[in-house]
Amino acid sequence: MSIARTVVSRPTTVMILFVILTALGLYASKDLPLDLLPDIELPYVAVSTTYMGAGPEEVEKRVTRPLESVLSGVSGIEYLGSQSSTGSSLVFIQLTYGSNLDEAMNDIRGKLDYVKGFLPDDASTPMVYKMDPNMIPIMSYAISGNRSPEELRQYADDLSPKLEQIDGVASAYIQGGREKAVIVEIPRDRLEAYNLTITQIGQMIGAQNIQIAGGTITEGDYNYTISTVGEYRSIDDVKNTVISYKTAGSAAAAAMGGPLPTVATVRLRDIADVYEGYKEETSLYYLDGKPCVQMAIQKQSGKNSVKTAHAVQARMEKIMAEAPSDIKITETMNTTDIIQRSVDQVSSSAIQGAILAVIILFLFLRSFRTTLVIGLTIPISLIVTLGVMYFTGMTLNIMTLAGLALGVGMLVDNSIVILENIFTYREKGAKAAAAAILGSSEMLMAITASTLTTICVFLPLIMYKSQLGVIGEIFQGLAFTVVISLVSSLVVAIVLVPVLSSKYFKVTGKKERHHEGLLGRINLAFDGFFTRLDDAYSKSVRFVIKHKWGTVLVIVGLFVGSLAMIPVLGFVYMPNSASDSVVVDVTLPVGTKLETTEAVLRQLESIVYAEVEGYKDVTVLAGTSGSYGLGSASSYTGQLTIN
Repeated sequence: MSIARTVVSRPTTVMILFVILTALGLYASKDLPLDLLPDIELPYVAVSTTYMGAGPEEVEKRVTRPLESVLSGVSGIEYLGSQSSTGSSLVFIQLTYGSNLDEAMNDIRGKLDYVKGFLPDDASTPMVYKMDPNMIPIMSYAISGNRSPEELRQYADDLSPKLEQIDGVASAYIQGGREKAVIVEIPRDRLEAYNLTITQIGQMIGAQNIQIAGGTITEGDYNYTISTVGEYRSIDDVKNTVISYKTAGSAAAAAMGGPLPTVATVRLRDIADVYEGYKEETSLYYLDGKPCVQMAIQKQSGKNSVKTAHAVQARMEKIMAEAPSDIKITETMNTTDIIQRSVDQVSSSAIQGAILAVIILFLFLRSFRTTLVIGLTIPISLIVTLGVMYFTGMTLNIMTLAGLALGVGMLVDNSIVILENIFTYREKGAKAAAAAILGSSEMLMAITASTLTTICVFLPLIMYKSQLGVIGEIFQGLAFTVVISLVSSLVVAIVLVPVLSSKYFKVTGKKERHHEGLLGRINLAFDGFFTRLDDAYSKSVRFVIKHKWGTVLVIVGLFVGSLAMIPVLGFVYMPNSASDSVVVDVTLPVGTKLETTEAVLRQLESIVYAEVEGYKDVTVLAGTSGSYGLGSASSYTGQLTIN
């Protein structure tokens, strides 16, 4: 029994099946993550290690080089580089495309276990990071007010956990402002007088600023947990820290009648100046010339960027309503605005294309029933495709939407061929069910071959993704959506169209149509137009067949001319995209002080105020860290952003 006969004989089952698929697709499409570009798994890994107080040369010699020597043995490495700066080491690893990043990271961690014992005691444990585009913040806020830099920083630190609790937010990264600290200044001569080192003093301070468990006490029916209270509670506690003990006199002298030996306690206040101060500023942030604190929001991998941004904005509205009157929170950057606009434009293009396709079909078919049959295949195929995208973990982005828009025009091809053949049998006098079975069965192989030839064009983009690198990652979504939408349209044409045309929207022949009045005159006018179009096409075919060699020469000439135009067109990696902001990166000579970098950026800022029109706000960030928290801050770099 043929497929067409099976589905036509069970119309209710087929309709229920497609209703379930459509409902499932509609439900899934609401939860599809929305992003600008598809999730790209870049084969980059970074290993970050801190070595506080060490200069770049010492960091390179004692940390970076041992790490490089052991990491060079990781399989699949295409490039290995490093950056050593004051107090920080950063090793970059680029793996070959197609490598399993999870296995590579396990291999890297295993290699690092061998080298940990050879690193300096003061160096931190190397941290391994998989480079992810989601590390780029999706939003940033400026927190300003009539307060000191340290108060603004403290307010931002208190605000950060409230935002990190939001579903989809990975972290709230803070830059600018000042942090309070206890400063311990030790003159060199005092160290020599007491025969002490900075390391010994640091170890003693750390050993006495702890709180550890002291066991339990049982009394009656209750157990009480005991802990030692050893953490510093005031600056006096820090000053009274015992650093060492010094003995005056000796037992031998006491035995000879001299004074007994005494033990003197050496406290931190005896050898150092201890006072409350601030950590050294590593970054300075300004909004429209006023000092403030920047808070950058990073989203979790795989989460909906737009949905996360909306949740952050909603929480920020509540926070701003409860904030003190002198605190002002301003949104300075939101990449999801561009995402929403871009996705809306592509979605609008796809919807307009579908509507135009239905209008063109109606002009050619001039039948509401047949147009409705074809018109239903477009949304059903798209909705089923969205459902498949959801269950395969894809996101709704520019590339996948472009694939859907590209597939809209091809979705109706199979259904038109099937319906036209059914219409032909109806013209010959066949009944609706027989026409649906015969018309579908005859065209089954033709539309299947046609669909497969189109799929074959896009399938290599999925099959050879690893060889194509980043291009394969980006275009995988486009190819996938085109392939799935075409397969969906093929299934709809083979299964649903025969059922609709035979049972629910029966196709009628021209003899059964009775158009009168205005609709009849319009129908006759279109009949005359298409008849003349057929005659004109017949004449053009006769002319081409009569002048075979001339036609071939013209086509060859056009082909050669097109090839000659390729160098003129040129090649670019990615097209330029419109943006609503301009970012100026500034890099001064290595070692430049933060104050000098700030002065240069403020000078550029004054030029913007004097010569640029139409800006919304201008932000200045002097001193930036390597990659949003990786590595130490660089005092000689900065950014000027014009929105």
